Amino acid sequence: MAYTQAMVRLADISGLGPIVAPISGRIRRKVLVFVNAKGGVGKSSLAVNVAAGLAKVGKRVLLVEMDPQGNHAEDFGFVRTALRDDGMGQVGAVIAGAGLTPTGEARPGLWVAPGGEALEDLVEELYVQRRASAEDSQSWLYMYAAAIAQVEDDYDLVILDVAPGSLVLQLQAMVAGDMLIVPSRSDESSRKGLRTVVRRFLYARPYNPSLALTGIVLFGVTPRGTRIAEGIREELVKDVGGAAPVFGTTIRYLERPAVECRRRGLVAAELAREEDIDASMASSATQLAKDYRALVLEILTKMATLQQPAVA
Repeated sequence: MAYTQAMVRLADISGLGPIVAPISGRIRRKVLVFVNAKGGVGKSSLAVNVAAGLAKVGKRVLLVEMDPQGNHAEDFGFVRTALRDDGMGQVGAVIAGAGLTPTGEARPGLWVAPGGEALEDLVEELYVQRRASAEDSQSWLYMYAAAIAQVEDDYDLVILDVAPGSLVLQLQAMVAGDMLIVPSRSDESSRKGLRTVVRRFLYARPYNPSLALTGIVLFGVTPRGTRIAEGIREELVKDVGGAAPVFGTTIRYLERPAVECRRRGLVAAELAREEDIDASMASSATQLAKDYRALVLEILTKMATLQQPAVA
């Protein structure tokens, strides 16, 4: 049964003091937020492949799909299993002020809180809360922060994959998160979405001073694009006013393995090991898997750097 708008009632946010107070002084680096204001820039592909890659190297990962589309069920192949709940568990936790409870493990060490249609009513109610909040009282922004804070010690990393078209979900994720990672293509529309994310980051930062705009991932690079990537990098850095670097790793454009991954419910590294694919597909999947593996290592390096205490 899906949630209806009449059923959505957010928990009493007056009790969030114990959650809100520590945010201004926290130095954790475990909640990664993947976001762009434009769709089709590889955000979910990055989130699922990075989550699977982190779990593969021994991290305990919770992947939260803050998106009514619910594509992770297809990405991991659990469309017709008990792992898929269309976002109802996620919505129920946020409404009740409870901790996020995953539906299960999509891969060893990788727990999922799937998205889906149930989030549509939650999004509407969050917009209502936003309009009703006084300028000096923005407690509604901390609903996901509260749900994550109650379970974060169970995981090494929490990854939030956030819907591109939802301002309220993006602000929720930014207030709950530690490291903001923005995928972008090189086209103007994607870069416009990137600039929108920066504006939202600046809005959210006073409510979560520890949030870091960690970097931009150049996604969907063609063979020709690889040769001109440096020029693209410079333009992307200008788009964010120098506030964030571009990751050294780029994710190349390889449509065949990307389509086949979703069809089979596999990440790139898994597809590369399948025995029933042709040599060309295996080669392309292996290349794509190498890109994601390099990005995972780069993210871990950045996390380690950010966790080091500042030198006086």
